[in-house]
Amino acid sequence: MGVPDSQQPDTFLQRVAYLIARHQQDQLTAGEAEELRAWLDAAPENRRFLEQWSDTRLLADKLQRFTQPDVNTAWEAFRAKHLTNAHPTEVPRKTFRLSRWHWSAAAAVVLLAGTAWYIQHSRPAAPIAQQQEQIPVRPGTSKAVLTLADGSTIQLDSAGNQVIAQGASNILQQQGQLRYDLQNPDAAPALNTLTTPRGGQFRVILPDGTAVWLNAASSITYPTAFREGARQVSITGEAYLEVTSKANHPFRVTINDQTTVDVLGTSFCISAYANENTINATLVSGAVKVNTGNTSRVLAPGQQAQISNGSITVSQTDTAAAIAWKNGEFYFNNADIPAIMRQLERWYDVHAVYEGNIPSRTFQGEIQRNLPLEDVLEGLQSTGIRFHMKGRNIIVQP
Repeated sequence: MGVPDSQQPDTFLQRVAYLIARHQQDQLTAGEAEELRAWLDAAPENRRFLEQWSDTRLLADKLQRFTQPDVNTAWEAFRAKHLTNAHPTEVPRKTFRLSRWHWSAAAAVVLLAGTAWYIQHSRPAAPIAQQQEQIPVRPGTSKAVLTLADGSTIQLDSAGNQVIAQGASNILQQQGQLRYDLQNPDAAPALNTLTTPRGGQFRVILPDGTAVWLNAASSITYPTAFREGARQVSITGEAYLEVTSKANHPFRVTINDQTTVDVLGTSFCISAYANENTINATLVSGAVKVNTGNTSRVLAPGQQAQISNGSITVSQTDTAAAIAWKNGEFYFNNADIPAIMRQLERWYDVHAVYEGNIPSRTFQGEIQRNLPLEDVLEGLQSTGIRFHMKGRNIIVQP
């Protein structure tokens, strides 16, 4: 299937685009070949333009970027600025009367867009059985797995409403949240673990009233009742906590079995993913003490502790960035592409594949976490890096 006669253009640059598209598909008639050859011989810039279409990756990029409205808009802008009363609106189809013409950025845009559009609209339709449409990748949802003291597991999601009986406690699941109702204060507490998969998040109200938001690929282990002494929980991945103040019962978080955070009453965020270089503890309000090895540091609100190789570095930070995920946003502050991809991998349950040498670029901005992945990647195109989906893989290209 070639470019039909009804799509043959009447304007100069559109005619060139049409001929290049026919050439790329080996569909030129003898007359059209002569016509294109005359244009190529008219200026070295013309031949260089044609040669770039032999780069198949560049061609694919053009086909993806340009649609007919782009062609029309670019053409009208170029014609109004450069061609009014300068060139005829119709060009004889056997040969170009203009031996040379002025190359400009606008002219190049029109030719790129026009050629891409003609090729795109002259492709034969594939049989339905052979078409492989990319299924949109949806954002994560409220889902988790609750592991009870006896090792049994319960799948949780945002739609479920149930009461789970466990020894001295009833566990209430409602609207994407767990809450513990202690039935027998004298019974020995048991340990539960709440785990979110990639593409999931969940909220739990602990027996003392502390609220915990778990980000994707994270977990928290906690007792079904807090007794005398410190209230102790263990966390992996990322979590935001609003701790209920109990002066005689400090709250202690163990992170990845190597770092602890001691709390009285406060709001803070822990980020401790295994594939990140540091463990980050960010204090929103109150006070916490961060301990690792023989080192301890007390944080004030607005400070972040970065823990790495047994040392703690404290700095001022934007707390909104640290807890943006809890509020339904990605918040990137001069984040490089690998750091951004790691967040997308966890939330959309996908895998980033890097092709070629990816330039060192950073991105700053906020993106809603409820968007389809394709929309997020479109927003990241401003970095100059190209992204496309293949199944559940993000292909990252320079």
